[in-house]
Amino acid sequence: MAYSDAYGQVYNVQTLIDHGARRCGKLAEELTSEQVLSARESLGFVLTNLINIGIQYWAVKKEVIGLNANKYIYSLPIGANDVLNALYRQMNRPTPNAFGGYTTSAGGVIANAFDNNVTTYTQQTSPNGNIGINFGTDNPIYAGSIGILPYVAGGGSATWTLTLEYSTDGSTWSTLDNLGTVIVTDNQWIWTDIDPGQSVQYYRVRASGGTTLALREFYVGNMSQEITMSRLNRDDYTNLPNKNFTANQPYQFWFNRTVPQPEIYLWPVPSDPFIQMTVWYSKQIMDVGDLTDELQIPQRWYLAVVNMLAHQMAMELPAVPVERITYLEQQAEKYLNLAEAEERDKSPIYFSPNISVYTR
Repeated sequence: MAYSDAYGQVYNVQTLIDHGARRCGKLAEELTSEQVLSARESLGFVLTNLINIGIQYWAVKKEVIGLNANKYIYSLPIGANDVLNALYRQMNRPTPNAFGGYTTSAGGVIANAFDNNVTTYTQQTSPNGNIGINFGTDNPIYAGSIGILPYVAGGGSATWTLTLEYSTDGSTWSTLDNLGTVIVTDNQWIWTDIDPGQSVQYYRVRASGGTTLALREFYVGNMSQEITMSRLNRDDYTNLPNKNFTANQPYQFWFNRTVPQPEIYLWPVPSDPFIQMTVWYSKQIMDVGDLTDELQIPQRWYLAVVNMLAHQMAMELPAVPVERITYLEQQAEKYLNLAEAEERDKSPIYFSPNISVYTR
């Protein structure tokens, strides 16, 4: 017996629209360009609405946010919907032994990138250079997370092309993470968790594409400790008597679901510029692109999405009988329920009642 021996079949936007049309009793080639556009927009509405149904496990992301002293409002990326977990993180910053040190390939006061002082910076004098750390002979260091704190003249933004690299001998370098072309903002951390991490002697950040490096700090961290932060509702946050109270550890947050990007308000206000916040959040599914593009959905959701799309198309296409619209609505609900029932992680659930009001 012959099998395909293949998995992961994907379908593009045009294919889903064609199937939606046929479920409406129309031939795909009957659709006008206006109706195809309408169907593509309806598909976008369907995907956008999934976030209202529950957490889609393929649409959960982690964001590591470097905190700044005296700054308490931080934006999540566009498309973020809700915070699932927020954790305050501290990291250890190893230093080189007597046989190590810091390096810059293109000038600048290199010590300024490693002095734990965010007001100083290392400015290279030519593009496509690198800034690195040598932890010394017989002193390999495991890097779990690497942060760069850019300096941009005038406090503005710039476009840089960056790669994080490691080496065992200081001459042959391998890629830890290719950050690609990123928009950097003066004094705003860019943190990258390294998975899997490496235990080596040498690390560096390398610029390309004409980028001239200027860093306030280059931070190679390990041995992270994360503590769960408590969520405040709007009333609790707005009723705080001193919202500008500062402390090394911000342990509470209010999530402001505003547009175009939701914001996290921290309390107390952080005072340490070398701590992080790890945020796990649910996000919108990526927008529908061109007709030849694929959707950001797993295989198990195709039938639910195509039936929901067919129902939406039936309400806009001409001469679709009401009985068929009703039938398509039932099919959409049926396959949505099946997909949602499978959208789980099967992990144990623990209930921990909070009885502090009776015991404190």
